Amino acid sequence: MNKKHVKCFSVLAAIAAMLVLCVGCGNNEKNTDDAEVYEELSEGDIPPDFTAELADGGSFVLSEMSDKVVLINFWATWCPPCVGEMPAFQQLYDEYGDSLALIAIDCAEDKETVDKFIADNGYTFPIAYDENGEIGEKYPTQGIPYTVIVAPDGKISRIYLGANSAEKQYKEYKSAIDEVMK
Repeated sequence: MNKKHVKCFSVLAAIAAMLVLCVGCGNNEKNTDDAEVYEELSEGDIPPDFTAELADGGSFVLSEMSDKVVLINFWATWCPPCVGEMPAFQQLYDEYGDSLALIAIDCAEDKETVDKFIADNGYTFPIAYDENGEIGEKYPTQGIPYTVIVAPDGKISRIYLGANSAEKQYKEYKSAIDEVMK
């Protein structure tokens, strides 16, 4: 390969990486007080509890979802892979209804931005605000979209970082949800 091809390949690889994963979620500032510091989660862990304000005016409390499969997604409107997989969540929500507790938590954007995004796209699944990144702090990750599937026993069964097309993500999430619903 000549230098021109190597440079072109490098640029394409960087663009591809950006399309699969957006960096950042929650508050990335150093913790200087006595607040709890959360570790990166692994499959088998019990996820930290949280309460989230939903865009529809309700609230979502993780600890109230015992005995259900829970899908928690961290995303942002500025993240192309996040936005690209949103139709998968709508499809899962429509398909599973109340048998799946699904929540998409926006990472540190203002309510107006999130509300406009929801209205523009017609999404009806639960979308939550995390304007100050407080929930995101409890779920440290190297990027978004970041999706956690919690089994009915309260333990994390799957963790996904990044996303492909909505169709591929739907199939991946559906398979994981069906597996833990058995």
